[in-house]
Amino acid sequence: MSKAQVSRSENYSIGEAARASGLTAKAIRYYEQIGLIPKARRRNSEATPHTGGDRVYNEEDIGRLSFIRHARLVDLGLADIRELLKIADAAGCPSEHPAYADLLRRHIRSIDARINHLVGLRSMVHKLLTRNRDASSERCSWHTCGCMQPSMTRSVPRGQND
Repeated sequence: MSKAQVSRSENYSIGEAARASGLTAKAIRYYEQIGLIPKARRRNSEATPHTGGDRVYNEEDIGRLSFIRHARLVDLGLADIRELLKIADAAGCPSEHPAYADLLRRHIRSIDARINHLVGLRSMVHKLLTRNRDASSERCSWHTCGCMQPSMTRSVPRGQND
């Protein structure tokens, strides 16, 4: 490996790390802030001495960032990602650990619940769209409007049932 290749694999700027991992620089700083990735090493920079130097990333950092991006693509939450990273840091590839399969099974159940919720929601919105407004009813106002009520019956305005 040439000297240029060695230095290249050890010295990604935050912008280069963002491009290599598919994240944004803002996301990388956020993941560092919340502890999903370790604090980046710093390179002294005469242009910005007050910052302590530019962040520097290596191939390991890029791999960890890519792992996080892929976990977010399948909609894993930050707590779940943190759990998988903890497993990886302690025992290597998370997929070889039983907690990996447990976490993914929980995630599938969560996705199924959201799908069921969305199917019900779609049905409700479709009913709102397709129902006919009673032509003989009074002119709609904020006081009498029922266009977002899920059933055909309108609520009785306060005071009229007393």
